[in-house]
Amino acid sequence: MAQGYEEVLRKSMVALGRVVERVIGGAQRARVQVETRGGLKPILSLESLLPSERIREVMASCEDRLLNTTLTPQKGKPALEVCEAPARFLSRLLHLGAGTVVGLEIGGSTVGRQGDAARGFTVRGLASLLPFRDASFEYVTLRLATPIQGDLARALTEAGRILTPGSQGVLIDFHPFGLYAQHGSPRLRPLESPIRGLEDYYRLSRSGGLRVIDLKEVFVDEGMRNLFAEEEIQAYRQLKGTPLLICLFLYKPRAKGS
Repeated sequence: MAQGYEEVLRKSMVALGRVVERVIGGAQRARVQVETRGGLKPILSLESLLPSERIREVMASCEDRLLNTTLTPQKGKPALEVCEAPARFLSRLLHLGAGTVVGLEIGGSTVGRQGDAARGFTVRGLASLLPFRDASFEYVTLRLATPIQGDLARALTEAGRILTPGSQGVLIDFHPFGLYAQHGSPRLRPLESPIRGLEDYYRLSRSGGLRVIDLKEVFVDEGMRNLFAEEEIQAYRQLKGTPLLICLFLYKPRAKGS
């Protein structure tokens, strides 16, 4: 009797196992069909779709579009551009009426190379350790969408230090929600970046004595179609609609009662 019961139980378990296998197999086939019909694909990082140099070219074009319409230095006042070499907006700042213009190029030695007042002085240094006195500038442009941006928190603190009260600046960085690689190499966005969301910019700016008064987000949109070569159209289609850069407008408040 007991043996007959065990035999029935064994056959039942075998039959149940086959049913489960069929259900799992059917679910897997359905998933493949849905992904194929729906065109679902894994989300790829920019670095896996385009060479790093091409991504930088696209970002440089976006910076041009942003800064050529938003730079607002004060007439006759000193202005500073902090960036990975080369400094590209010194002549624009001068054209807009800024007085003394300085470009600090990060990533090189701290030994400076000079230009002249007509073209803007150029030196090398670190964004996190600006070689200028407190309240030396009336305007600062921080172009830090670069893998060698360094300590962003320190850079914002330094920007707050060298700006005079009541002056302004602009920061351009990798968008925190951009499809930048999180693992492996190459990687454009620094792995040690303290930015995980937009609120982090507000927090770090306040710590540096600055306020974020406005921001603009740059997405891969229809206007960027002409930046991609014919052989890169597939990459463009996969990236379309994704965030690329963020531009924050900064203000250093005046002391109360001044």
